[in-house]
Amino acid sequence: MNEFQSGLLNELVAVKITTKEEFEKVINFLSINNCFLVNGEPVVKLTYPGNKAFVILKQDNAIFWQPANQVLDERYKVVSVIEFFRPTEEKVVEAKAKVIEEEVAINEKNLSIVVNLPPNGGFIESNADDLLKLIPAIEAKKGVVVDEKNYKDFIKKTIGIVPLYRNYAKDLKKDLKRNEKQYMEEFKVFESKIKKVIDALNDTADTVAENVDVFVQKQKETLRKERQAAIDQLKEVLISRKMISKEYADQFVFDEKWLNASTSKKKFEEQVEAQFNALMEKEKNDKLNLEMVEKTIINACLIANVDEKLISREKYQALLNTEGLPKVTEMITDEVDNIKKQSQAVAQQKEAELQHQKEEFEKKQKEAELQHQKEEFEKKQKEAELQHQKELEAVKKQASQTVENQPKYTPIKRGDETIANVNDKYIVTEIKQTPEKFQGRKWKKTFEFEGDLAALQMLNRYMDVIKNINPTFSFGEVKLVEKELSDPQTGSIDKYNVKEVN
Repeated sequence: MNEFQSGLLNELVAVKITTKEEFEKVINFLSINNCFLVNGEPVVKLTYPGNKAFVILKQDNAIFWQPANQVLDERYKVVSVIEFFRPTEEKVVEAKAKVIEEEVAINEKNLSIVVNLPPNGGFIESNADDLLKLIPAIEAKKGVVVDEKNYKDFIKKTIGIVPLYRNYAKDLKKDLKRNEKQYMEEFKVFESKIKKVIDALNDTADTVAENVDVFVQKQKETLRKERQAAIDQLKEVLISRKMISKEYADQFVFDEKWLNASTSKKKFEEQVEAQFNALMEKEKNDKLNLEMVEKTIINACLIANVDEKLISREKYQALLNTEGLPKVTEMITDEVDNIKKQSQAVAQQKEAELQHQKEEFEKKQKEAELQHQKEEFEKKQKEAELQHQKELEAVKKQASQTVENQPKYTPIKRGDETIANVNDKYIVTEIKQTPEKFQGRKWKKTFEFEGDLAALQMLNRYMDVIKNINPTFSFGEVKLVEKELSDPQTGSIDKYNVKEVN
């Protein structure tokens, strides 16, 4: 690289252009050196302004052109294309590039096959030798430096080095096919020259593509480690705070799209958080579903009087993922009902068998012992009547003694109605039933009782008895408590006796 070329790249030299060929040569040089336009596009996107003198320069790290007669900043030196491409002692494009004798443009025009067909056959006149001269320039681009800023430009559709060179090679192959039939003999020599150019194009494109791929894979691996570390850190925090169990946190899946350049850090963090939130929600729902399965089994078995150990928890827990909770609860209920029906059927069958056996036994027994039983029956009947008579006499005697020893009851009346019978130890009274027309209604009455300890204890016992046999009945002790209260109208405070119910 001479001083003018380095000067153009360092924003100190402007190159004057007068023809399209000169324009393409300079653009090709700038493309090799990874230059871009003001809008960020590759320099190959710069349009030829037409057949008028203009200069190409670099300013603020961007390439653009302006008319030759327009005033330039005094720091720029204007040179011709011949001066710009003046050879130096050592011509190196990049650190890894090959030395070439002359800077040439790698474009569609220079890479088109030109064949002059003689009228009667014979030697093929073509530009194959000119194409061969392009190989050093083509292979020089193997040394382009791939970095984060430019790697996409090398593989950009149509205009990137990789697709562009491959298209050039493809077009050359097509040209070969058109000439192959007529000039097959000489074509072999011609073909070998063109194939060298094709190989150079493809080899260069493949090398650059491999370098891009290596860079991209290295970049992705670095990004993978960085983003996996962020995921692991968040996972550890969620587990330590008991926001999610390790079992569910381990279900987190790394999305390969997070390694794409189009996925921003913010988008990655949002998607990671969303996946963990979904796993936490899944764990919560799964636990609720498992609890509901357990409750359904217990309740269904309790209602149907079926042993809950007969129902497999594992089976229905596994079915939750495929069938859903409503279907699983329905299946549990159906299974319990079937077990109940089967149990009832077995019990009925067993009962029928026992009944049948009993009937058969009784039938055989009657047939075998009919006569004997008749005699024994008559004998035992007499003995039983005698024994019964003795027992009856004993019972009458005992009853007579009990009545004589038992204290007599005195009726307590309210009007014409006997409400209780009492003696010195017991009170016997009828349990009243609520008439049907008053069913469901309640009454509340307030009483004040006074008496000795025995009277109040008996009253308390009867109220407890009523409370136990009639759930609608309740009672509480009312006490008078002296409290200081304020008058709601005057606000004056005075002492009042207040009723409290315990």
